[in-house]
Amino acid sequence: MGCELFDRKKRRIKLTAAGENLYEKLPLLFTQLQSITEKTQKIATGEISALRFGYSGAAMSSFLPAVIRKMRKSLEQCEYDFIEKTSDQQILDIKNDKLDAAFILYQPEDENLNVIPIRPEKIGLILPEDHPLAAKKTIPLEALKNEKLILFPRSMNPVMYDEIIAHCHKAGFSPNVVREATPRSSAICLVAAGEGIVTIAESYAHSCLQGTTYRPIKQPGPMIRFCCVVKAGRDEQWLKVLNDIIKKDLNYNELAATNV
Repeated sequence: MGCELFDRKKRRIKLTAAGENLYEKLPLLFTQLQSITEKTQKIATGEISALRFGYSGAAMSSFLPAVIRKMRKSLEQCEYDFIEKTSDQQILDIKNDKLDAAFILYQPEDENLNVIPIRPEKIGLILPEDHPLAAKKTIPLEALKNEKLILFPRSMNPVMYDEIIAHCHKAGFSPNVVREATPRSSAICLVAAGEGIVTIAESYAHSCLQGTTYRPIKQPGPMIRFCCVVKAGRDEQWLKVLNDIIKKDLNYNELAATNV
């Protein structure tokens, strides 16, 4: 171990301070090793499933924590690992068997994926609290015609990015996108500094900094069209449980109607 564990300078051999420390920790070490060994064996035999879930930040700040709690309650024999990535990165990891399920920000059309739609979420705005538009309860998109917008990089979610731009075009203008910023926390800091207005998922409304405020966009407007994706052909028990939770608690059709 690179250190002396025993003091042999005298007739009686005794533990050094390092040896005493190791002696105290060994029972816990062996207990942990036994637990790890048992779980590894159960995973190998299928008694325990080791699930890897990918997610977007917007999903984790919205519906995903409740889904995870119910999954843990229903499937106590499962171990979970969670990885935050962009939607496109998660899809690639699903196809390469690096993730078991992914919660992403758009609904891809891909025969290699099983797509489970999840309720859409409205997009809103964070703006300076002294901005004239802050006096409105909801902000129509056309009111942003002469405003400086801060968007996320298009590469992070091309579908969502293009939908925001398309809604602006429907409102009669091309948005003045002054910069693209990520993560969203950095974009909100730019708003606080007076650099523009940022589009944000409704579930991030609580993320306002001092000097900023959140306002919904008047509907119909851009929406985040969440979904859960898994590799086509999978039908394990955990997936059936997950599917049931989504259909029961995150009914897509019912909540999609809120956009009309």
